[in-house]
Amino acid sequence: MNRLPVTLVGGFLGAGKTSLLHYIISEHRGGYLAVLVENLGALNLDAKALKGLCGAMRRTNDAVFEIPNGDEAAQLGAIAATLRDLVEAGRYERVLIEVAGTANPAWLAEYFLAGGPLNSWGHLEQIICVVDALDYFRGGTESGKSWGSFQDEQMASSTLVVLNKCDLLDERELALCSAKLHKAHPLAQIAETAYGEIPVEILAKPAAWSELVAAFERRSALPLTELPPLSSALYRVHRPFHPERFWDWFNADHPGLLRVKGLIWLATRNLLVGGVSRTRWQNSCGAAGIWWAALPREEWPQEPESLMRMQETWREPYGDRRQELILIGDAALISTTTRKQLDACLLTDGEYARPVKEWAFFPDPFPAWDITDS
Repeated sequence: MNRLPVTLVGGFLGAGKTSLLHYIISEHRGGYLAVLVENLGALNLDAKALKGLCGAMRRTNDAVFEIPNGDEAAQLGAIAATLRDLVEAGRYERVLIEVAGTANPAWLAEYFLAGGPLNSWGHLEQIICVVDALDYFRGGTESGKSWGSFQDEQMASSTLVVLNKCDLLDERELALCSAKLHKAHPLAQIAETAYGEIPVEILAKPAAWSELVAAFERRSALPLTELPPLSSALYRVHRPFHPERFWDWFNADHPGLLRVKGLIWLATRNLLVGGVSRTRWQNSCGAAGIWWAALPREEWPQEPESLMRMQETWREPYGDRRQELILIGDAALISTTTRKQLDACLLTDGEYARPVKEWAFFPDPFPAWDITDS
């Protein structure tokens, strides 16, 4: 049986790895794709988003799998077993593996380059590192030194660096950022983009074996950065946020909180699911769909698996409306302080007891959400 070509996609938290994968899937004109997603969070939102994209594009023969995070042996076993199943299925053209933002894809590349179970089922073609241009440009601050060094390790061990979110910098800043990156990594192949939209021919061109080996050797020559202890937590509550209080929290500084991503329920917007994303330098919030509870029953999914997932998060009297956020950062911070701060953004008992129609009059500083953008 033929081995499958494999591309590793890495990059720091919030750099745009999932956006790049979205673009690859949407632009792919060949055979079936398989995507393996490792996620630091308890709720693998990236995998769910990619499954949703495949469904929306009617690419029902593509497959998305979740990789367990944590124990290295368990991860390798899961990846090897999945690759074996994909090869034996005989219908997949390519495998993409998204590595968690706090990991260096080089650890996984080593097992492809050195032989063994992974190399038996897949051959490594490319190691991509996605870099947030704004984060890299502003890097070097006291709170980001260790993470800046870690990103340099990720880039040094890649065959392609995708400098993403270039639209967040002006022309002068982008030139300085690009010069900084080229100086730090003179041997790197670099593609500049926004939203992960890079030419397909760059993605499809496999790196030479010598380039893969050289990338791994560059990584081996670097002193490994000692990262601060990180943790992830799922914040799930079936009560709406007061828009003004959540706005204030969302736009405030939270040192030690590196990533927030997920779904929110604002009291003033009972129809729409809110999708939020927060990195060290950028916040975004917009419509991510319509709550199932806001739709007529005849528009609900019919597949038993989809209905079961809906019921898992269903609570009367407001159905699937909820807060569902992945928090990544300093372990002590997110387990206590961040949770208390988010709890303070929820409607109080008195506010929650008021008729729903009165919720619409709570102050709401968020811009209007356009459902067509979801």
